[in-house]
Amino acid sequence: MTEITPNDAIDYERDARQLALVDRIIGLEAQVAHLRSVNTSQALREQLNEVKSSTTWKAGRLVLAPALALKRLMGRTAAK
Repeated sequence: MTEITPNDAIDYERDARQLALVDRIIGLEAQVAHLRSVNTSQALREQLNEVKSSTTWKAGRLVLAPALALKRLMGRTAAK
């Protein structure tokens, strides 16, 4: 059996410290990825809201409303 020297103990402590730091870095990278995803989702949601509040979108909905109503009625009668 080999004895652990003071240098070995220092090496083990250094390795443990390095592993803890690597683990922390990996955790922070995962957190950054999650926050980027949330930020992207919010930006897309805001962009969609801008499109839906545009005059063009509203005019298109107004023009298509009768066709959508007819489609719904046809779907209900076909299902019966």
